[in-house]
Amino acid sequence: MGDNDPVSIDEQQDHSLLTGELEDATVRSENTADTPSQRVKKWMPSRPTIAAIAGGVILGVTLFALPMPYVLESPGPTFNVVGSYRGTDLITISGTDPDSGQSVAVEPSTESEDGVGQLRMVTVSQRGGPSARLNLAELIMGYFDSKSVLVPYDEAYPSDVSQEEVDQAQSAMMSNSQSTAEVAALESLGWDVPASVRVVQAVKGTNAEGSVQSGDLLVSLTDAQGVVHPIDRASTVFAVVKTIPAGTTLTVTVERNGEQVDIPITTVAAPEGQQGSRLGVYLSVEATFPLDIQFNLKDVGGPSAGMMFALGIIDRMTPGALAGTESIAGTGTVSYDGEVGAIGGIVQKMWGAKRDGASWFLAPSSNCDEVVGNVPEGLSVVSVSTLSEARSAVETIAAGQGDTLPTCE
Repeated sequence: MGDNDPVSIDEQQDHSLLTGELEDATVRSENTADTPSQRVKKWMPSRPTIAAIAGGVILGVTLFALPMPYVLESPGPTFNVVGSYRGTDLITISGTDPDSGQSVAVEPSTESEDGVGQLRMVTVSQRGGPSARLNLAELIMGYFDSKSVLVPYDEAYPSDVSQEEVDQAQSAMMSNSQSTAEVAALESLGWDVPASVRVVQAVKGTNAEGSVQSGDLLVSLTDAQGVVHPIDRASTVFAVVKTIPAGTTLTVTVERNGEQVDIPITTVAAPEGQQGSRLGVYLSVEATFPLDIQFNLKDVGGPSAGMMFALGIIDRMTPGALAGTESIAGTGTVSYDGEVGAIGGIVQKMWGAKRDGASWFLAPSSNCDEVVGNVPEGLSVVSVSTLSEARSAVETIAAGQGDTLPTCE
């Protein structure tokens, strides 16, 4: 439609309506008692006017329904990991201590107790995914919402991905974050969590490409000093490589087709904000858990609740409420050896935490650049880089000394 078309139509409509009003005024001056039929006719819009109005309505509805190339991210719901979800403890733990033979002692859910603290995981709500693209009305509302952000669609999703594929990926990341949190939490409490670690594939462009094969079972890592590190736990690989700089050559011993093979691999740089280096290999872990830990949370995906899940497990397996009487929210991935990693949507997550009553927020140190200048009033943010630091921060806040903790400023 050209820019001049609507102007021309509106001008014609205004002119015809104005003419009608003048004619009616002349009739009223001559006949003071209008008949009902005259009064009806006097206010009846012309057919072109009706058509124009209808066309405008249809055009407006069509424009507002058009899919927009953006995704709207807003503060999502938060969940108390030491509380309940739909009538069931969000985290349940059962089993027997293999050393003592005694049933493991688990603290009860504290959500129903007055004055007991909370550990809240946070989420981001997204609108505009593959199954229901954002429309113009939603885009306009999101633009004027200071707590939300519009993200170009192609930055949020590949162009050819389906909603089913997105849901499957999000579910897999959530499941992986939960199993990783189990390992990190239990090992931090002194439990042994044996595991086998296998190669999925090499990262393209790394030294490992063409050397390792899918299905290789990691047996050991030998560092540059000749120290052999047996790989019998999921955390070992990560603990070793984060202590050495990128460009260090390690000997990775794998079991392949019943035989052991030594493979020299030069490590690559770790993601920004994380320590040490990486092997450049995608790994799968099969851990043997000494306890049965269940996460009773539905319809939430992604990896960013790992740290809070781990803190929830620690809380349930140690005496008292870890958070004391405080409401503490937080976010961050967690690795098998307890390193806390960066996540997306931290600004929206802080707003969600504030909305749901949190006074404190644990943020990955690698997200600090996004935190600065965006903290909601009344919310205190603490920077953490490991699970150990996160637990210490919660205990310090519970003791009333949170102001001594590091921030992102």
